[in-house]
Amino acid sequence: MAMAMQAPKDPKSRAGAMLAHLSDPHLPLSGGVPLRAVLNKRLLGLLSWHLKRHRRHRPETLTRLIADLRCQSPDLIAVTGDLTNLGLDSEYRAARTWLEGLGDPRHVMVIPGNHEALIDGAWDRGAASWQPYWQGDEALRTTDVAQAFPVLRRRGPLALIGTSSAIATPLGFASGEMGKAQLDRLAALLRRTRSEGLFRVLMIHHPPLDGTVVARKHLRDGAALRALLQTEGVELVLHGHSHRSHQQSLTTRDGSVPVIGVPSASSMHHEAAAYNLYNIVPTDTGWSVTLTTRRLGEGQKMETGRCVSLTIPRPHAACAS
Repeated sequence: MAMAMQAPKDPKSRAGAMLAHLSDPHLPLSGGVPLRAVLNKRLLGLLSWHLKRHRRHRPETLTRLIADLRCQSPDLIAVTGDLTNLGLDSEYRAARTWLEGLGDPRHVMVIPGNHEALIDGAWDRGAASWQPYWQGDEALRTTDVAQAFPVLRRRGPLALIGTSSAIATPLGFASGEMGKAQLDRLAALLRRTRSEGLFRVLMIHHPPLDGTVVARKHLRDGAALRALLQTEGVELVLHGHSHRSHQQSLTTRDGSVPVIGVPSASSMHHEAAAYNLYNIVPTDTGWSVTLTTRRLGEGQKMETGRCVSLTIPRPHAACAS
């Protein structure tokens, strides 16, 4: 059943917004997998699923987490990729059903992860299944998925900006790349939303900071993205991919920016399954953000982890007054 949430607020409103962030649910493989579909890099992924990953990524864990998320009634939900394991057509269809259970496309925004692009063309084919959940407010400029990102959704004081770092990589690698064309479009989008006085939230699957993950899993053009963000500014960066929690920062023209990752929403392997809630409220000098982590604790019960208050001073926030 879809979650009932409030209608999107007027972008010029001074009211705040609550944003939930989860990542890497790795929904379970179900049914048979055609041999012809795995005569490539997927074969190693299929073996990994049967040997270990199916024990780590548990549907009952994800169900408990989502039930708790519903109780929080966020205005928006951001999902930063890796809903699938092999990027199969059947997985895309199953993930679409899961997204529909998570909420209405107006309130749920998803971006792809590296597992969505496990082999060349997988994300290009599968993207259509999720289009209402990743498309921005404006009509797509192109049917070429590689040229469709970044996308923008304006919700209340927020500019939710979705990017794609999903690319096919050689065996043994899980790296990502945005590409120069997407970075150029992102720069223009950040400038536009800054001029509108919005709180810009960047969604990306791969962590943008060096050292967050091992080299074979890193963002290849991370240095270019960091330079862009330092020049254009942003207020919050959300990522997944590592299956661990991270709270880092990046210095930009407008001040320090939190760069925050979450563990897998379905696994207890590296860290307890968790999601983050952000209560974002405009102030006279910028924004006040309360970050609350909800995680699966002892006895398989959801509990509150950290609760952090962040102050994001920004002169351009006055444009929204």
